Amino acid sequence: MEEKKMEIVKSALEVYMKFGIKSVTMDEMARQLGVSKKTLYLHVRDKNELVEECLSLDHDCAIEGMDNIFATDLNAIEELLEIGRYMVKTLGSIHPSIFFDLRKYHPNALKKSQTHKYDAMRKRIVNNLNKGMAEGVYRDNLTPDILSRLHMGTIDMVMSGEVVPAIEFRIDEVYSEFFRYHIRGIANSKGLECLKELIRNDENL
Repeated sequence: MEEKKMEIVKSALEVYMKFGIKSVTMDEMARQLGVSKKTLYLHVRDKNELVEECLSLDHDCAIEGMDNIFATDLNAIEELLEIGRYMVKTLGSIHPSIFFDLRKYHPNALKKSQTHKYDAMRKRIVNNLNKGMAEGVYRDNLTPDILSRLHMGTIDMVMSGEVVPAIEFRIDEVYSEFFRYHIRGIANSKGLECLKELIRNDENL
């Protein structure tokens, strides 16, 4: 992606995260970005393409953030805890209407993004599960292929707001509950002791 387009998409993603998608017209987006509408349309055909580009960038940023954590010398519990912190921070900055707007007004962009994201994120979940079993902090009878699919399915459910409505609970709160549920389900007694020590002074998880 050329530098100017990347700059526009990055800034547009911040606008959508702050205000939602439906409420931001292309005229308003141009105003928010401080560019002319003509300049905006030089880089994207329409709003749907801009949304697609924003979702793609968001996915790449999420994967990069996770990989930066995985690249450090942490055990599996520490990795998962840092991923949880990263996700809570990220989700806490998202406008609550985002996922509703995507499902209703940009379903093709959402489906494309989910397809792109699914395999990349599931692979990393599998790696963490295998690492935790090898280190003796996760239960040794886990089935990573199944658990990773359940994990991704639950994440989609959390993001959709259909089961736990965004008007009742913030999405970062919902993710925090899911995270605690997940990690306590896969960790063995050694892993739980490690977890308790790590989060003793943690206010988010």
